[in-house]
Amino acid sequence: MPSEKAKDNKALVATCAACNKTQSTELMVSLAGRENGRSQQFAVCITCADNGWRPPGFNGVYTFRPR
Repeated sequence: MPSEKAKDNKALVATCAACNKTQSTELMVSLAGRENGRSQQFAVCITCADNGWRPPGFNGVYTFRPR
């Protein structure tokens, strides 16, 4: 669950690159990938990342996070 501070601050939200849901940044991870040949960071919710979604060109390690 997001903290009380994050619930009140609309600037602390991001859209998941996998499911397109808007969530608190406390519930997101950033995964590195490539788009159009350039490195890019993708904001992904922990649920999608734990279920195996990876951005195109992902080359790294993801450690599962508790919810």
